[in-house]
Amino acid sequence: MAASDLETELRRRAETTAASILSAARAEAARLASEADLRIAERRRKVLEDKEDEYSSEARMAIASERHAAMGAVLLARTRVVDRVLERVRDLLPEAAARRSYRSGLSAELTRALQFVDRDGAVVRCSIDLAPALRESLRAQPMVKVEPAADFGTGFVVVGRGGSVVVDALLDTRVDSLASTLAIEIHAFLGET
Repeated sequence: MAASDLETELRRRAETTAASILSAARAEAARLASEADLRIAERRRKVLEDKEDEYSSEARMAIASERHAAMGAVLLARTRVVDRVLERVRDLLPEAAARRSYRSGLSAELTRALQFVDRDGAVVRCSIDLAPALRESLRAQPMVKVEPAADFGTGFVVVGRGGSVVVDALLDTRVDSLASTLAIEIHAFLGET
């Protein structure tokens, strides 16, 4: 083989080897670039998931906080309504005590209250306006005294001899004892509207 043929053959083999090496290097570079793209995409996805979880958690906490504040505001508003209703009821008690419907049931109510005390020496305390109706109800029981007072509330109080037993039949006391029940009913009504 001549030197020129040998040189040509060596050159051809070198070019083939170089092309093969270049092709392998390009394939390896493409593989590395593809793996890098996958790793970058996976890291990006993980960072986005973490941020989304963080933001989602913050959003849930913010929503819960706002709901709590809103529920507190609603409850406060409802409580104010209940307070205003009860205040209005108390304002109407003197008018209610003057009505015929209240006065017509007064005798039965007085009889129920007197069941708890010894009638001998019992005293019924009431307002000046209510005293005539109570005296009329007690006409058959002269041992029970009626003591009216100018600053007495609505309704009456029965006091046993020596203050042993006190039966409070004041309308204010009834409203106070019913206040929690009324509040629940008012809250339920407001919740339905």
